[in-house]
Amino acid sequence: MHQFQVDSQVRTRIAILRFTMIFGIVILHTPAYVSITDIGSGWFDLTKAFLQSAVFRCTVPVLTCLSGYLLFGSGIDRNIHKLVRKKFHTLALPFFACNVLLAALLYLLQSQFTVPISYQLYPFSLDKMLDAAFGYTKHPVNYPLNFLRDLLVLMVLAPFIGYLLRNAAVLGLALVIALFWLDFDGILVLRNEMAILFYIGGMAAVQKWNITRLDNYAGACLVAFLALCAYIVLFKVENTTYLRFLAPFLLWPTTVLLVNTRVGDWLAARAEHSFFIFLLHAPVLVLSYALYQEMEESIPYALYWFAAPVLTTWGLIVAHRFCTASRLPGFGRDFSAGKTKTT
Repeated sequence: MHQFQVDSQVRTRIAILRFTMIFGIVILHTPAYVSITDIGSGWFDLTKAFLQSAVFRCTVPVLTCLSGYLLFGSGIDRNIHKLVRKKFHTLALPFFACNVLLAALLYLLQSQFTVPISYQLYPFSLDKMLDAAFGYTKHPVNYPLNFLRDLLVLMVLAPFIGYLLRNAAVLGLALVIALFWLDFDGILVLRNEMAILFYIGGMAAVQKWNITRLDNYAGACLVAFLALCAYIVLFKVENTTYLRFLAPFLLWPTTVLLVNTRVGDWLAARAEHSFFIFLLHAPVLVLSYALYQEMEESIPYALYWFAAPVLTTWGLIVAHRFCTASRLPGFGRDFSAGKTKTT
């Protein structure tokens, strides 16, 4: 299979964006969730809503586009045996391990104690357990991993999608939009926009789009993105579909502003921890919130909310480094074809 390579600057930009989006996911999932229609007017409420209800709603769309770009650029979809083997180890095993074990533990705990979370697995129900362990019809018990659940489905469809990309790209895009956006796929892919953005990322790679074309407008793209986010918060917009589709195209150019800077180098250097953080951040955040609730009379909620994602990310980076140094399983490195050079 051919080598898929990108220049060092694009590789750095992918790493910057990956870690930034993963940290954004940690912020997105920091409890407690507040609907945008219920936010207050204070500075903290508006800041929290700006980040959780607008800015970092773009994380999954951006990561999905990157996944499609890397996978179809590598051409691994043409080698079904290698695709299955690679994704089984880097996606399927981590997904099952981080859901099945957690679902089993939660079931045992709930059989003995009252555990005040939305997923109630006791008494046993096959439907609930299938959802909790495998994300059959809704998000699994490790709720951020619904992204991996949908991504695994897209990996199964990748050979067919790749054929469309290389032989009838525009017709294929229309077909994907019709099939998934209109929800004809049912529960196959739970987030309808994921298949579309995965396909668009693949188009960028297969058709060799000039992905640096908007770099000269990086500042304008950043301003436009932040303005859209501000609009969502100020007018309490619940439907952020347009932002999710625009985000990959607005945020990618902005990464050029961080290349060869201390901040950019720091972010890129930590991209290798992204997948580990993604897999385990939700249970850590849930535990942190439970601890905070025991001390909420003495600790301001704003302090907890700002500190929790930083401490969670830092703690998981340390844990991943320990696992790597100890040669313990690191649950893979990335979301799709992964590295920007794949055989």
